[in-house]
Amino acid sequence: MQNIITRKHSLVITAIVVLLSIQGILGLLFSLSRLAGLLAPRGSIIVSGVSIFFGPAGGVSLVVALASPIIAWGFWVLKPWAHQRAVLIEVVSLVIAGFELIDPVVNIGVPAARIIIAALILICLYAGSGVRALSRA
Repeated sequence: MQNIITRKHSLVITAIVVLLSIQGILGLLFSLSRLAGLLAPRGSIIVSGVSIFFGPAGGVSLVVALASPIIAWGFWVLKPWAHQRAVLIEVVSLVIAGFELIDPVVNIGVPAARIIIAALILICLYAGSGVRALSRA
């Protein structure tokens, strides 16, 4: 008989994986629409004011969206680097969402959802004992 080893993930790690997956999907949709709006032929070449953050915000949002599933996988297979990367990505996500809140064109729901998801992930990272043990490994 073959021994099958099953890992039991804590509820905190499962919640972090689900939240990171949601963040990745929503971030991908938002960043691609933001970048498509910049590349549209109707857009002006000269950008000023708050709109100057459109390009960097879209690019950084895309990086966060693409890194989120990788970090979620790291948590799922209990990699020790996942905790540090998740904290870094969530801090960057909070900063980008803060910049998006001051943009008058963006709907307030998108940055608010990003802030809520990032805050929930950070709370799970520092509230769960299983995750704290993972970060010290």
